[in-house]
Amino acid sequence: MSTSPDFCKDHGGFLLDELISKLSSSSESAIINNPYQSTFVTCNIIAILCFLISSFTGNFSQVDKLWSIVPAMYAWMCVTDARTALMAFLATLWSVRLTYNFYRRGGYDGWPFNIFGGEEDYRWEILRRGTLGGWWTLLTNKFILSVFNLVFISLYQNWLLLYIASPSLVAWSMAMKRTHCDDDKGVETSSSLNAIDRIAALIFLFALCIESTADNQQLRFQNRKRANVVFMHSLHSVSGTGNFASAMKSIAAKATENNKELIDGFCQSGLFAIVRKPNYAAEQLIWISYYFFSVGATWQQNQGTVSWVNWSMGGFILLCLLFQGSGWLTEEISSSKYPTYRDYQRRVPLYMPKITTLWNLRNDNEKGGKVL
Repeated sequence: MSTSPDFCKDHGGFLLDELISKLSSSSESAIINNPYQSTFVTCNIIAILCFLISSFTGNFSQVDKLWSIVPAMYAWMCVTDARTALMAFLATLWSVRLTYNFYRRGGYDGWPFNIFGGEEDYRWEILRRGTLGGWWTLLTNKFILSVFNLVFISLYQNWLLLYIASPSLVAWSMAMKRTHCDDDKGVETSSSLNAIDRIAALIFLFALCIESTADNQQLRFQNRKRANVVFMHSLHSVSGTGNFASAMKSIAAKATENNKELIDGFCQSGLFAIVRKPNYAAEQLIWISYYFFSVGATWQQNQGTVSWVNWSMGGFILLCLLFQGSGWLTEEISSSKYPTYRDYQRRVPLYMPKITTLWNLRNDNEKGGKVL
């Protein structure tokens, strides 16, 4: 079956000029059920709605509510073969897990009656107040804050969510080229899953397990922390100086002393003893591995060649840059809130484990110290 020469160019979706042509093309003979257009239109509608709703409610976490949902939706809009189906399935696993984690942290409180309510990320309120000082104080101006909400929170973050899912678009392009284009030059792209796809899937699942474990460990710590605060408050309310009251207060003091984390106020055990932000690190690895499905789609079996670079690479690069900024902001807040956090920063790396850190943890475990 012969189609548009533009659609059937050898680069098959990997150069930016073809991306632009797919976004602008309205010819059904050139683009069949074009997900480039449908995902882009959907993305912008969601972005505008997020801005309008957040402006009306004052809750800037509207994008946060959709962060775990829309990439999987975009992936399903691209399904056309085994590879794109696997990508959509993995994106759905990620989506279900992250959506549930957001739900149990209170992100959807008030639903369905107050669908736009729920928890707001505490960092937005800190930025609104200009607590960090410096250039951040500009956001105390309502007009500048509104522009920030439109450009960064609503538009940029939604575009980024489409961009990190864009390897599905590249895989769709290769599937369409294989199905609808005459193969005049004998170039055969990989129609079935290959070694690159399998490695990408394994890394994706590994990172998903790490992220899930880290979130569970953080949630358990926060629950213990809240329970400890309630318990200590109730003990302080115990009146009298009798033996029972003294014994209870002594037991509580010793229990807290034996748990350095509760004293310091932040999680330092489990995966948090290896890196300070294991869930952030795993999230970045998830979308780096997702990109490699688009690489697997370019495998030309009869020539033994593969294109390691394509335009969808920008998605995970920009996501990693976002996490650098987000991680820095969270670190600044934590170091100002917890006196011992600076020492934790010196001992434990942010995202990438250090051999020295792992070695020290091994020695601590051999000595009987419970770190992991």
